[in-house]
Amino acid sequence: MSVYLSVSPPDGFGGWGDAEWDRWLREHPWEAAERVCSRGDWAIFLYQLRKHAPRGAKAVEPFLEVLVNERPIASQGAIDLRDGIAMARDELSKVPAAALRTSNVSHFVGQEDLEAMIAGAAARIGRDPMVADVWAEIFDSVDKVLANAVVARRGIYFGHV
Repeated sequence: MSVYLSVSPPDGFGGWGDAEWDRWLREHPWEAAERVCSRGDWAIFLYQLRKHAPRGAKAVEPFLEVLVNERPIASQGAIDLRDGIAMARDELSKVPAAALRTSNVSHFVGQEDLEAMIAGAAARIGRDPMVADVWAEIFDSVDKVLANAVVARRGIYFGHV
């Protein structure tokens, strides 16, 4: 199963009745959800972000339960999460991907999977990757949705397609 993100309707949509939904959908066709990654990779991404980006992890921490359980995030939360994710990406761009091997003592990620992730990033960029390079596709997908949400002054919504 995959993790999908999209820009949500305005804050408070969870309490809407049928009439509000009908009006909203007539005026605003539902945005297509962005496939971020598999659920397994999502869990690994969040784990490694927390492990290797202390400042970014501190900023993302208030959203961790929501991110793990794939719950909607309100408009202000989308702004704060975008800032936290950007901070984490910046930190992870300075950490060699080889650090993932030494931090995997609990075998949260299978060794073969970890090696494949690092090798895939190295092949994509043509050099020894940093942790941010390993997770570049997820960072790009999440940032795209968060940027659209911030511009629209709305939150984000996890959807399953």
